[in-house]
Amino acid sequence: MDPQQTAALNALEPFIALSSSATSSRAAAELISQAVGAPNTYVFAELLQTPNIQALRNAEAQHARWLRLLEIFCWGTWADYQ
Repeated sequence: MDPQQTAALNALEPFIALSSSATSSRAAAELISQAVGAPNTYVFAELLQTPNIQALRNAEAQHARWLRLLEIFCWGTWADYQ
């Protein structure tokens, strides 16, 4: 793994660890907000795979939209974001 990939995964690691305690929809949505806004964090697939983040699929719309945003950050395009 190259140094940039390692740095990106290291930047995401705290958010992955915190995802286990984000048991409410609000906490999971806030965690996504923090992760996508964090400097040097631009790899998100590992966070997307965590159970508490995936639970947002069944959450109320105000929180579920954060899961969609994270999916766009993982593999979407600029057109998806707009």
